[in-house]
Amino acid sequence: DDFVSAVLEYCVAFFRIGTPASFESFRSLSEKMNSYYPKNVDFITNLGTYHFIAKDDYKSALKYYNKALKLDPSNYTAIKNCVLLARKSKNVKLEKKFLGQLMAVSTDEVEKESCRTRLAVMK
Repeated sequence: DDFVSAVLEYCVAFFRIGTPASFESFRSLSEKMNSYYPKNVDFITNLGTYHFIAKDDYKSALKYYNKALKLDPSNYTAIKNCVLLARKSKNVKLEKKFLGQLMAVSTDEVEKESCRTRLAVMK
C-alpha cells in the first residue's frame, strides 16, 4: 500500500537523522502505525530498532524482533539486528542462534561466509 510505504520512508528519514528528537519521532510514528497495522513486520522491527539503538534496551529490542520473527520467520532485518544485538551484549548462545538463521536468509555470499567463519571461531 502506498500510504504504508510513504510512512515507512518517513520513519527511515527520522532514524537517519539520529538525534534524540528524531528517534522519538521514529518511535512515535512506528507505534502509531503498528496500532493500525499490527501485522506489519516493518513497524515492529522499527520498534525493536528504536529500543536497540536509541535506548540500549536489548531486552525490549529482542522482544520486538522475536514478535516480528513470529510473523515472518525469515525477516532479514530482524535476524540481522538480533545478531548485532547478541554480539553487542556478548550473548554467544543468542548470537550463534541468529547467525545460523542469518546464513539461511541472506542472499549475500560474503555475509554467509562471514557467518560461517564467525560460527567456526565461536565453537
